[in-house]
Amino acid sequence: MVVACFDIGGTGIKAALIDGQKQLRNRQEWPTPESLQLLLEQMKDFMHATESLEAISLSIPGAVDLETGVIQGLSAIPYIHGVSWYELLAEYACPVYLENDANCVGLSELALDGGLSTFACVVVGTGIGGALLVNGQLVRGARGFGGEFGYMLIDSGQEPLKNWSQLASTGSLVRSVAKQYGEAEENWNGKKIFDQASQGDEICNKAIETMAKNIAIGCLNLFYFFEPQVIAFGGSISQNPLFIKAIRHQLHLIQEEYPEEFPVLPEIRACHYKENANLVGAYMRTLQ
Repeated sequence: MVVACFDIGGTGIKAALIDGQKQLRNRQEWPTPESLQLLLEQMKDFMHATESLEAISLSIPGAVDLETGVIQGLSAIPYIHGVSWYELLAEYACPVYLENDANCVGLSELALDGGLSTFACVVVGTGIGGALLVNGQLVRGARGFGGEFGYMLIDSGQEPLKNWSQLASTGSLVRSVAKQYGEAEENWNGKKIFDQASQGDEICNKAIETMAKNIAIGCLNLFYFFEPQVIAFGGSISQNPLFIKAIRHQLHLIQEEYPEEFPVLPEIRACHYKENANLVGAYMRTLQ
């Protein structure tokens, strides 16, 4: 089966043809257009050069109504919401699949041959998104909040209450460093903070340490709640080996201090498909 897969993001669009061997062909990337009409035209240009197209699958931000094809909620791309994507793509006369972008990152791990079936995927960016898979199937929950780990509370005993997204995301890391330097948040990003930390910047190192500890606490909650085989991290920051190393270090520190409370630590790693995770996940969605 050849599927035209699209990763719809706030700053860029990725597209690729993926076949039964899970090989990406004709991979393309372009800036996110300013209107729905332009996006549909770009998608048409990509698909009209495609022979034997059997399905279309989109990784897309927001909550997906699988019955209507309408993307609910809000995102950095307002025009994708409130319209039925089934109707928008009906002219291609083939099945159309939609899935939340964080869920797609999680689904991409099913493309590996390592036998993963029950695992969590945590996508770290401006906030924290997630996907929970049990026996190879997404857990959506009664209202679609299944796997939305970013809402998890980890800062007990303090008010106002703060969730995992507020305390452990790349966005929280940037806010912390920018505030301490008295600079605009636009002057900082995750890569710059890790670069500065590697050069001995104490503020950046401390901010990363705090972020990693908060992530580690959340990982322990996830692990002892349903014991996933692995917790895989997505998002640009996850591709920095120092990010994963920092979380593992904090997990070991917690275990050393509380060996009876945490006898086993979760296995954590970065998602395998990196910048192509959403595309591969969109393809895996069609197989489900």
